[in-house]
Amino acid sequence: MANGIFITGTDTGVGKTIVAAILAYSFKRQYIDFGYIKPMESGIPDDDYLARRSDAARVKKAGALSESFAEIVPYTFPEPLAPLLAARRSGMEITGDKLINTIRNLIHPQRRTIIEGAGGLLAPLCEDFLVLDLIKELEFPALVVSRTALGSINHTLLTLDRLRREDIPILGVIANHTTQAPDVAEKTFIKQLTEFDPVTIMGELPYNPDLQTDSPDWEQLATHIDIKTLLRQSQTTAAPQ
Repeated sequence: MANGIFITGTDTGVGKTIVAAILAYSFKRQYIDFGYIKPMESGIPDDDYLARRSDAARVKKAGALSESFAEIVPYTFPEPLAPLLAARRSGMEITGDKLINTIRNLIHPQRRTIIEGAGGLLAPLCEDFLVLDLIKELEFPALVVSRTALGSINHTLLTLDRLRREDIPILGVIANHTTQAPDVAEKTFIKQLTEFDPVTIMGELPYNPDLQTDSPDWEQLATHIDIKTLLRQSQTTAAPQ
């Protein structure tokens, strides 16, 4: 199995980038040699936006990464759409094989690599090629990020079920609270989820309005993720939970 973590989500906008940034910050603080790759990012109108406001920029800053943006996010598209549609509308043709080869050329085997997906498992990246296919090709264990809102139990259970059916090792779930005043569904999300699935809960992020700022308190946010267990599991996980 590859030396890394693939951050996937139950949907788009669930907090994958925030989790990637927290991990990058934590790895940097622990002097862990690591890299970060977001293979495709949509909604990037120009280079200035990429350097200042993109998901890649946020993780690069949090982890103090020296790599260029071309090494972190090899494919960008101007419209905020699913990668396959965004690529088509921008006139780019990217095959699954081309995407995989690009990513593999950016991975340094001796380093721990964080890879952040786009949307959920079945989000289309290329023609006949989904996020799920990318995870399988790279052989990275999956860390699942989920919202805690109403409906997320279903989305999370479906995601976990599909990962297991594809024999993809699961590191665990990180639950992300995205509303300021959580209702009963959000407050009981983890309890409900673990009633139906024995998955490891690697963290629970509280609602934090500062997440949209340039410099959230990464140190404080990192206390809500079990980084030590995540690191150990990412090294030793060899079969689905």
